[in-house]
Amino acid sequence: MGMGYASCQVLTIEEDFIREQCPEEFQELIDSFDACEEDNSEFNGIDDFARFVGNGELDPKDKPGNSELKYIALCRAFKEKTDLEIGVFYHDSESGDRYDDFTGRAWQVDGVYQLTPSGKRYGKYIKSQSFVVCG
Repeated sequence: MGMGYASCQVLTIEEDFIREQCPEEFQELIDSFDACEEDNSEFNGIDDFARFVGNGELDPKDKPGNSELKYIALCRAFKEKTDLEIGVFYHDSESGDRYDDFTGRAWQVDGVYQLTPSGKRYGKYIKSQSFVVCG
């Protein structure tokens, strides 16, 4: 199988803003990792958790652990307060490119854009496309 480029795009929101909007829930998520270090949990801090969640390994069919419950509570509280949906993920620049805008943990945000009336009317003819160039 050959290797190739893949384009990715994400809207991110500042972690400090999330912490400002939901300070208790954010701190409870952070504190949940301290407790995990003692019982040899699979998470070694929020960056490790972000890698797990960002890879789609948080299966809704599984019984969530303490960190997952705190994460879900934070996401729900943020949605209730701002009407925006957030999710944490981790991007390792070694699997990307030196021109990437960031590396490490980031929070993606959804629910930001709405279509105009014309966009709604003609939306079935419009699609978002991405591409990369080499050079």
